[in-house]
Amino acid sequence: MLAHPSITRYSHPKLWRDVRKHRPLLVQWFDERLGYRLVVAETMARLFRLPLDGKVIAPVRTRMVSRRVLVLTLLAAACAEDADDLTTVQELSDRVRALTARDDVGASDYDPDRFAERQMFVKAIDRLVSLAALRPTDRSGEKMLTGWTHRKDSIGGAYRVDREMLLRLVDPACRAAALGRPAALQQDENLRRRFTIMRRLIELPVCLPADLSEEESAYLSSQRHRMLDWCREMTGWQVEQRSEGIALVPQDEDATDLPFPKVRGDHFGSLLILDRLIGAAEVDRATITEAAREVCGRHPNGVTKWFREAPTRLADAAIPLLTELDLLRPHGTDSWKVMPTAARFRGPEVVAAQQKLDTESEDA
Repeated sequence: MLAHPSITRYSHPKLWRDVRKHRPLLVQWFDERLGYRLVVAETMARLFRLPLDGKVIAPVRTRMVSRRVLVLTLLAAACAEDADDLTTVQELSDRVRALTARDDVGASDYDPDRFAERQMFVKAIDRLVSLAALRPTDRSGEKMLTGWTHRKDSIGGAYRVDREMLLRLVDPACRAAALGRPAALQQDENLRRRFTIMRRLIELPVCLPADLSEEESAYLSSQRHRMLDWCREMTGWQVEQRSEGIALVPQDEDATDLPFPKVRGDHFGSLLILDRLIGAAEVDRATITEAAREVCGRHPNGVTKWFREAPTRLADAAIPLLTELDLLRPHGTDSWKVMPTAARFRGPEVVAAQQKLDTESEDA
């Protein structure tokens, strides 16, 4: 449920059976250990990661989808709720177009005659599918979506609407926090400290003493054994304790939404750049660019032509990637702290690989 907070009996049948079987225990775990709310209904389950004091612990993704895609996702969800149980991409597109034409909606008009708009609408549909609010009726859904984008398919595929999931997608407390109107502070200070520490371990999954208040550090010292047992029990991961912090270490990269490093040119370059930054308390863009230039010069076969031609491109790719992983943390303008967790990637061994490096589309 941590990896898939929105599921139905159709989208994740095995996980669904497990959640239904262990529902009381899971509800208790999420509530008492993390301050989350797990809602289990007849055919769906939704985990709400409620904000704590109006904030979330997990780092903000640096490569989020565009605001327009998010707006179209919300509009498509609203239209799907009023659609028939079986609908199509074209029908939802028509409904969203009509909805945005209304004066009381307040969103920019959606124009499916523009290719860029159709591309973004397809991304919106994909998001609703990933949230289990829409379910493709056949396996050719992705191909039909591509065809619809290029006007080679008139309907774009058929989808079943899960109205119960649609109604559970947004939680009032989460919405209030997103709009800058967080709910009242947690009254029990010990619970707030527990949730803060547990969320750092489960979501990041690293808890650094420097990120905790004095009260939170004292709570961790007194409850360390019990909290780390909880983490092992909930994830099955290993707990690694060092002087600079505590980390949960998964067995394989499938357990994280940000596996690093992948067999990719930008990941390879970022890893070697990071190795050159370890030991520095703080670095600026010039230092990172110089490290990128050195990496491109010493390992020309490990990076793509796109990066070799202009090492600044590798630096520009490495900064958001390492920031998203919280290996570099923004500190001032064009300045970053090198986090203690970066030391886990010290001294990478460079070997020749038979697998071709994956590249971004612009690297081709």
